[in-house]
Amino acid sequence: MSETAQAIRLWTRDLGSCLHATLATVLLRDGHDPVTVLGAPWEFRRRPGSWTSEEYYFFAEPDSLAGRLALFHPFESTWHRSGEGGLDELRHALAEGVLPIAAVDNYWLPFRPAFHDVHAAHLLVVYDITGTEVFVSDAQPPAFQGAIPIADFLASWGSLNPADDADVFFSASPSGRRWLRALMRGPVPEPGLGWLGHVIRDNLARFRQGAAGETQTGVAGLRRYLDELYALTPGPGAAEALSELYVISWNIQAQAGLHAEFLRREGTRWGIHELAEAAAGVDAVAHGWTGVRMTGAHARVWGRHRYDELRGHGTELVRRLEVALDRLELAADAVSRRA
Repeated sequence: MSETAQAIRLWTRDLGSCLHATLATVLLRDGHDPVTVLGAPWEFRRRPGSWTSEEYYFFAEPDSLAGRLALFHPFESTWHRSGEGGLDELRHALAEGVLPIAAVDNYWLPFRPAFHDVHAAHLLVVYDITGTEVFVSDAQPPAFQGAIPIADFLASWGSLNPADDADVFFSASPSGRRWLRALMRGPVPEPGLGWLGHVIRDNLARFRQGAAGETQTGVAGLRRYLDELYALTPGPGAAEALSELYVISWNIQAQAGLHAEFLRREGTRWGIHELAEAAAGVDAVAHGWTGVRMTGAHARVWGRHRYDELRGHGTELVRRLEVALDRLELAADAVSRRA
């Protein structure tokens, strides 16, 4: 590793994907707390047909990916696509103090269990490049931080990531030598009680109001989406819809889990028990997504279209969401009284 390379920290959560993990690594290196930045927002948003078969997919439009995941902070990101001289572009970013987040294919990464076995789209952080090696940080289990040969990195970064029956959810999405630049673009807000109350009420408003347009949002949008899933009939259309369900719900679930952690920590910080109760409610929603995701995934992979089971898990998910929102209302009132 070169003398100018900076040490970085691995960060991940059980419900999280490489998306939150890599952005958290960037935030930590720049002195920001990922739980505050990425854990404050919580929402449901989906635009039918707008998804890609990547572990890191999250519906962000019209915002940037980091901007949508950090609604209450000036954290922004831009995608770049490097040409044949791509490593020079990454070197330049590193020289500017930027940690590039590279889109890769697990098939070509020597430290991943999928090495020379399964194609799957993934993200990792590049933190140094020498004449022969690329130093990468990947917090997703099995966690790895260290050097890999340049040839292996370039194969992964430039992979066509062909369709793979062993991973129908995250293959068929070329890496394309893409990389993400994510930076805090301005001063961060002071995380006091006034800010916390604003965060909770803003999240509540998005869930309660929803939207009537093409994009499905809030409780109403989630209900509408689940109704679409319950109405599926076996066939290619159902397979596509169930693939979408598994992909898009991972980072929706991850966001809920991180928001629960945010609320739990704020409850301890301020000694407001209603925040702890709201955290438990949001955590129940996060884990409620597991039944929906896994039922859909098993139906997709094994062709076992058990939509009654899916309806049962979906009904429970919505019930938990309603409970969590009621608890958040009480928490917002408690925060306002204390502010």
